[in-house]
Amino acid sequence: MENEFKKSVDAAYLEFKVEPMDQLYSNKIAGYFSRLRVKKILKEANFKDKKVLDLGCEAGYVSLMMNQAHAKVTSFDLCIPALKKFKEKLIKHNIKDITPFAAIAQKLPLKDSQFDYVVATEVFEHMPELDKVISESFRVLKPGGKLIVTFPNEYLRKKVYWIAKLFGIHTEVEDEVTLYEYSKKEIIDKLSKKFTVKKVYTFPWYFRITHMMVSEKHLTN
Repeated sequence: MENEFKKSVDAAYLEFKVEPMDQLYSNKIAGYFSRLRVKKILKEANFKDKKVLDLGCEAGYVSLMMNQAHAKVTSFDLCIPALKKFKEKLIKHNIKDITPFAAIAQKLPLKDSQFDYVVATEVFEHMPELDKVISESFRVLKPGGKLIVTFPNEYLRKKVYWIAKLFGIHTEVEDEVTLYEYSKKEIIDKLSKKFTVKKVYTFPWYFRITHMMVSEKHLTN
């Protein structure tokens, strides 16, 4: 398993160096589906004044959008260059209520039962020991808290790589950075071990490229 973690770390650094999500979000055409995914997350949750953990924040686009929705955001990633860029953004825009930190999702340096939401967007496909990631998300959520997960429908995503390439997105590294091609059923089964899965859908209707799942921590836990 140590080798799997090394692959995961190497993949995170390679992706940020060659094909950063930060670049994709800002691309007017190639980033359309990525921005749509974030809009869906913001629509799904009532983030106002809620404590939210951004699990695998990279350079902070999703964290910043949730911050704009008045969430109290905590953000972490294992890629130090990505965190450095995120911190530069926070300084540039004088945002003082987010402090990104380095950590791994399989063992979080956080107290139990403190978040209303954990958001894990397009990160599960990069992570070894996913059951531990889900267990840690469960642990840090308050009873009744929600885990929002998105991950790609790889079969369809690969069909639009050529479009992304036309706009300077280096999709040729995807086979190296996407370590696990989970099916919708596999993720549901893993989530169901700890959570009540409340919603499952794939969007947009005209090109179902992204899976989204909303799961709730049992009130009795």
